[in-house]
Amino acid sequence: MDKFIHIVFGDSAAGTLRYFFKNNETEYKGEIINFREDYSIGPIYEMDTEIGLKKRIRWFEKMFKQVCIEDYFEDIEKEFIDTYESIKNIDQDAKIIIWHGENTSDQVGIRYLATALKNKELYEVNISDSYIKDYNDNLYKMRAFGECSPEEINHLILTMKKLEKEKWNDFISDWEHLRKSKENLRILKDEIIGVDESYYDQEILSNCTFNFKKAARIIGATMGKSDQLVGDTFIDYRVRKLIESGKIEYQGKLETMRDFEIRVAGSLNEFFVKLFKKNCEIDEDGFYHYLLEEKENDLVVDTTNINKWNTIDLSNKLILDYDEHNMFSLTWFKDGRDIIRINHSLVGNTEHKIEKYEDKNGEEIKTEAIILFLENWIDQYLEIQIKPYIRIDFKN
Repeated sequence: MDKFIHIVFGDSAAGTLRYFFKNNETEYKGEIINFREDYSIGPIYEMDTEIGLKKRIRWFEKMFKQVCIEDYFEDIEKEFIDTYESIKNIDQDAKIIIWHGENTSDQVGIRYLATALKNKELYEVNISDSYIKDYNDNLYKMRAFGECSPEEINHLILTMKKLEKEKWNDFISDWEHLRKSKENLRILKDEIIGVDESYYDQEILSNCTFNFKKAARIIGATMGKSDQLVGDTFIDYRVRKLIESGKIEYQGKLETMRDFEIRVAGSLNEFFVKLFKKNCEIDEDGFYHYLLEEKENDLVVDTTNINKWNTIDLSNKLILDYDEHNMFSLTWFKDGRDIIRINHSLVGNTEHKIEKYEDKNGEEIKTEAIILFLENWIDQYLEIQIKPYIRIDFKN
């Protein structure tokens, strides 16, 4: 009987395969080796040497300590070394099956393994080559083995194929390049690319709002919206870095991601003060008020106190009202009519957008707009164009 060794990446994948073998009779049953680490993160420079591996381990220890989960990895060094030793000790006559998907960690991992096991008999199961059905019977491709259920393994294991020599050599060549890379973060596009550790920071910030939300919720949203398969531990780690840099504020205990809330640094008032270079007085009700008007092909911004409004012509004005809690209202008077009114909407985030284009006469047109992401609007945002003329749109 053939001796099979299955190599998987991650606890979820290992658990799924163990469950399948326990509950199904199959000729492919065999030992499971689990690579728990994430090859998309951490240094891999000369990782196949003792010094390189030690540097990788120290980096993970530092990250786990920062996100307060070091208790789960009390003996990380022993676990790392034992895993790599288990690869070296695989019998020469074993058939080695590497389960992988189209994600950065797996694709770096299989390139490392193709090099470390170059004198063995290698097979692969690329779970991303197969379509499965979701709960609504829609077909989709999995990015990682951990996304599949035990019921799908019967089909997936039949897609196993021997690693062809040309592909094997390509993997080895890729690894020789990767092992010399000095970035601590990698992504998968058409190829594996090293990027700066701050790569996901803008995505994290875009999911934060001016209002406090559970860090775990922001981390989950960042993972869900990313085109990369990235783990919550690394995103949590970057949240702490953004807190250190002052770009994110927090409240609660800075322990696990469920113990504190975060928001983007700043407020709606800071945004408008910086944009218009005018600071409003706050009225007795706790609101700031800006009056915007098109005048002689320019934008006039008026911060006159609301108590003096009875002397102001409101026939063609855009009025922006908001308070210190980022609660926003808008009223647009056009030709003496109240044509748009938005009342008491909580602003989550803002953006100042400037674009240039040529009109049909070849003249350059510059537009300037305020983007408001309102928390009670799902998949929609408010765009207030302020130059070259005032216009208001609701966009998806």
